[in-house]
Amino acid sequence: MGEGAQRRLTVRAGDALVSLPAQVVAEVIRRPRLTRMPYAPDGLLGVTHLRGAVLPVLSLSRLMGLPAGEAERVVVLRREPPVGLAVDGVEALSEEDAGDAWPALEEALASRFARDEGRRSPTKIAATPTPITRDHAKQRAFFRVDLAGQGYGFPLDAVVEVTAVPETIADLPRTDAVLLGVCAYRGDLLPVLSGRALLGLPERPGDRAERLVVLNLAGARLGLVVDRLEAIVRASPDRLSRAPSLFNRGGGEARIDTVLRLADDRGVLAILTPERLLADERVTQWLALAAGDQEARMTQVETDLTRERFIVLRLGEERYGLPIAAVDGVVRSPEQLTRLPKAPAYVRGVMSLRGKAVPVIDQRLRLGVSGRPAERERVVVVTVDGLQAGFAVDAAGEVLEIAADELLAAPELTGPEARLFDRAVERGGELILLIDPRALLERAEADLLRDLAGAAPAS
Repeated sequence: MGEGAQRRLTVRAGDALVSLPAQVVAEVIRRPRLTRMPYAPDGLLGVTHLRGAVLPVLSLSRLMGLPAGEAERVVVLRREPPVGLAVDGVEALSEEDAGDAWPALEEALASRFARDEGRRSPTKIAATPTPITRDHAKQRAFFRVDLAGQGYGFPLDAVVEVTAVPETIADLPRTDAVLLGVCAYRGDLLPVLSGRALLGLPERPGDRAERLVVLNLAGARLGLVVDRLEAIVRASPDRLSRAPSLFNRGGGEARIDTVLRLADDRGVLAILTPERLLADERVTQWLALAAGDQEARMTQVETDLTRERFIVLRLGEERYGLPIAAVDGVVRSPEQLTRLPKAPAYVRGVMSLRGKAVPVIDQRLRLGVSGRPAERERVVVVTVDGLQAGFAVDAAGEVLEIAADELLAAPELTGPEARLFDRAVERGGELILLIDPRALLERAEADLLRDLAGAAPAS
């Protein structure tokens, strides 16, 4: 190699060969699974997780105005924060120059990402709960699940996380059908109970729709397998009443003391409270099977104070997280909505929620998600700057509990619409972008929806 020669990495973008200075290349990896980022600048294929940071991946072909290829490799550039270039192949590392494309690429990258000065470190992002913009002091919030066709509710504060049932649940000796066993959970053991058996309901073979609800019972954790998730429900205390005796005629251990009368004559919700579960001696014995020492318990309580909970929204193949503190409720999508003349295409209409007209926004259309919506759509009701709006999504129900040191900074893209996601978290090899509730509606959209809601009668 000649004196003063500079090594260059030659990559392939479509039919073209592109030369990059070797010193700007950190590594080359196989193309990972990418999470689509709505409102992304041109050329951004998505984001992924790479060793404790969020890595934006751009198409080199699209940046250079070339026909897109297979893009099987990603060249990770030495930038702060790092950026990946998706290329069709890596040809050589040598002194040969296939045309220096770096100055133009550097300019293109600068135009797509916000300046790095003052950027927050991902490890220093505080897990501060999102402020609630509407007074919920007089309302009670419940997480609704389904067991054998009947709705049950848990106080939202008691629900730590909702996730898929683990593939491996270890059996324990001398236990009955209620206690399914224990599974690994955050470095400890989690006792897992059958919701159906606990309530004296007939068992059924497990299926893919079943979910594990992790409950916080006086500082201890317990997992409950339920048939499926339904919604988050908020209601005033005057809708709570004593449960009829028929709710406790089964052979289960759990007792139902309270029922919630749902709005619009949609039936009742049987409420399961941590106090009633702990009142059963057998439940406390099952918890003791997986309980740690007192010092470990105190450490867990201290750790809980630095955690946030997010409800996971699914749109197409992607999952996004929304702070659960900002969610007023999650309901089934109404069969009919009141259409609004002259409304933008993304506004489906308005629905009646507790006597109030709530505009419903089609998030698939607004975020450019392709494909057909799910048959069992959900509407996530959120209050943004005093405006209550519903966001139609394919599914919503899974809950994630995220520690402060798990939060990652999302890429700081140019343009105000690109700031919808302020953080991210990695779960099972998938990067989940976390939504900033304050960025859900642009100012012009908020003004428009406020006018529409004021003009629409609540049916």
